[in-house]
Amino acid sequence: MKTTLAKALLFSVVMAGVYALLHDWLQTNTFMPEANTLNGFLTVFGSLYSILTAFVILEVWKQYNNISELIEQEAQSLEQLYGLTVYFRDEKMTAEMKTAIQEYASIIIEGKFQKLGSRDRTTRSSKAFERIAEIISHVHFNDDHDSVVFNQVLEHYRQLAWTRTERVAKSVRRLPLLLKAFIYIASFFTLVTFSFMPFMTSQYGVLAMLVISFQQIMIFFIIEGLDNPFVGHWRLTPEPYQQMLQHLDGKY
Repeated sequence: MKTTLAKALLFSVVMAGVYALLHDWLQTNTFMPEANTLNGFLTVFGSLYSILTAFVILEVWKQYNNISELIEQEAQSLEQLYGLTVYFRDEKMTAEMKTAIQEYASIIIEGKFQKLGSRDRTTRSSKAFERIAEIISHVHFNDDHDSVVFNQVLEHYRQLAWTRTERVAKSVRRLPLLLKAFIYIASFFTLVTFSFMPFMTSQYGVLAMLVISFQQIMIFFIIEGLDNPFVGHWRLTPEPYQQMLQHLDGKY
């Protein structure tokens, strides 16, 4: 977080320096007769830009939270699935389920968790998840008690499979490239236009450029940081899976 703020401040100072140089070199204070025209343009453009930026940030924030919740749900569902198998009076089956869940979670954790946000995937996690289904399919029961438990396990596994599918699908979902490019190009044009904004006193212009450039670069960092929740300063961690593994070992 501190690194991001430091980069944003450095960028703001550089842009303020650029504005000061342009102000002295081009004598932008002589552009005052055009100030009303520029103000009108910036008002219309700024309003549209603000609405679009707010929409994009809201979307990436919602997507970030959805993925975070799905990871939590998947880890909790794995733990609950194991808890249900304990009710089967079959210690061997319970031990196999525990091993399969541990193997699946370990693959996610150790297989570079950050890669969940890319399309560069291996089949190891899928095979480990299929092993869980295989164990359930080989369950044998002879009384009503086990029958009731089996139905609950089966329903729970279906929900777990749905959660996993949603997590995988949303982990690789990104903002449309055209939309992201438009936001960044619009930000660039905003800075360029403001660089020629006339101020009678250069100090006011420098201060305004500091604020505008800081805002623009932070928008860039926020969108990039939230669009892929597995990289950057706000990246998600495999902590839910790690806690689940600890709970399976009785470490609360």
